[in-house]
Amino acid sequence: MEFLIVGLILLAIYFIPTFIAFQRRHTYKWVILGINTFAIAAGVPWLAAFIWAVWPTNKSLIDPIAGNVTGKGYRNSGDTIGSLEYGRERGYSEEKDK
Repeated sequence: MEFLIVGLILLAIYFIPTFIAFQRRHTYKWVILGINTFAIAAGVPWLAAFIWAVWPTNKSLIDPIAGNVTGKGYRNSGDTIGSLEYGRERGYSEEKDK
């Protein structure tokens, strides 16, 4: 009986990425479940599924590298420079001082 309880606890711990993905209504929750289900004996896919489940849903993994800190397609370095230039052209005094 103890073996069954320990087994269920370990199984619940193993599926933590899936629980997190479904709780957060992650876009790829079914993919994360698939990774959890079919890579049952490997640690690397489990770690990848866990990171993917807790990663902010509005960001991709490339966003911080590409300078898109929000993950929503704006506020990267090019957009900031463009906004400053637009402000200078329009004559905004705050942007002129920068």
